[in-house]
Amino acid sequence: MTTLVQAWLQQAKKNAGWLMFLGIVEIVAGVLAILGPLVAGLTVAVIVGWMLLVGGVTRIVGAFKADSFGGGALTFLWGLLFAVTGFYFVTRPGLGLESLTLLVTMILFAEGILRIVLALHMRPAPRWGWMLAGGILSVVFALILWGQFNGITVTSVASAARKVASAT
Repeated sequence: MTTLVQAWLQQAKKNAGWLMFLGIVEIVAGVLAILGPLVAGLTVAVIVGWMLLVGGVTRIVGAFKADSFGGGALTFLWGLLFAVTGFYFVTRPGLGLESLTLLVTMILFAEGILRIVLALHMRPAPRWGWMLAGGILSVVFALILWGQFNGITVTSVASAARKVASAT
């Protein structure tokens, strides 16, 4: 085992109680999301929207509080991007949910690959298979989400094409 993996295992052992608690919270949140996916998704989109909106306004205010606007221009633009995105998510949670779905899909895929790689480096350690299984499941869920997202996109394009064709 590499030194990095050994250090990670020591940290995990030291924080096992917190990791167990967080794992249980993730399971409960996942079950609730499965039971009410649309409500859960729209709620998440609105919460993320408010966080982005508040964070964006804070950055914009910070840009104006900087000594010179030249030094704060990038902060201002970044804050504006956050604020506009947040406003978009709050006012159009359905479209925000689609954007978040794509982002979560990419994150699940990347995290799954990283877990698989970490599990293979941990291989002689006890229970390394659980890490591998978690990584594989993350990749599988990402692929399922991607397939559904693509299905929604194709359906939306087809619907728009029908409306345009029937209008002419």
